[in-house]
Amino acid sequence: MKRKGWLAAGLGLCVAGGAAWGHHAMEYIEMEGYSTAKKGEKVFHLHYDYMVDDSEDASLDHWELTPGLSFGLTDRLMGDVHTHFAKFGVGHVVEERQTEFEPNGPSPFMEAVALALQYRVTEKGPVNVGLTGTWEIPFRRSERLLGSKEQVYMGTLILSREFGAHGNVTANFTYEVEGEEDAWSWAVGIKNPISADPHGMAAGLEVMGDFEGNRWSVLPGIYAPVSETIVMKTGIEVGQEKNEEDRWMETLRANVTIMHRF
Repeated sequence: MKRKGWLAAGLGLCVAGGAAWGHHAMEYIEMEGYSTAKKGEKVFHLHYDYMVDDSEDASLDHWELTPGLSFGLTDRLMGDVHTHFAKFGVGHVVEERQTEFEPNGPSPFMEAVALALQYRVTEKGPVNVGLTGTWEIPFRRSERLLGSKEQVYMGTLILSREFGAHGNVTANFTYEVEGEEDAWSWAVGIKNPISADPHGMAAGLEVMGDFEGNRWSVLPGIYAPVSETIVMKTGIEVGQEKNEEDRWMETLRANVTIMHRF
């Protein structure tokens, strides 16, 4: 995606939700988790994200509404499809068309669709291992306005361990390719119940970054079961990322997610 510099594009992809990280993940807000839907089970998930890519440049603010459906192909293999309905500030628009959409940017539009497969490689042992592969295809309006002409391919190694009464710690190692650009990123998360009921309210913390040291963020979250089949997750992510001029940008993101298993 050619937005306001390559690094800003990377942030838009990794934080905005593109194909990156775990929009279909069961456990965490941003990270990929180990759990998958059982065979024949489905999970409807709906995410709202408001993102500040640079606290000193409001033209890079944007939001996304992401509906998706995950489905158990087997007890260990889960498929997922989701799409992004998004509103971008004018700073994300390709330079030659920015004056056309000043000052507030284009109207909301369908940005991309993503397809994913997740497989639980192991079921026993001290650490559970999973793999996720994701393919994102931009829509035509994204190509024209955002310069998003390349499809995105991503693979994630998931390492997970349970502890205590429904506590969990997970690590992600992700490789992403977009056209001629590629990147490695990492994430570590922990969550644990905070109520007397181990199946009730939980709190978590996700820490994410890249291996080049150009980006980091921290995302504390709350996971609240609404019913036996519905969970709400919410959190605010804060971080920094270097731009083209090697300046650290202050970043911020708010997320609300609803997941319904049926």
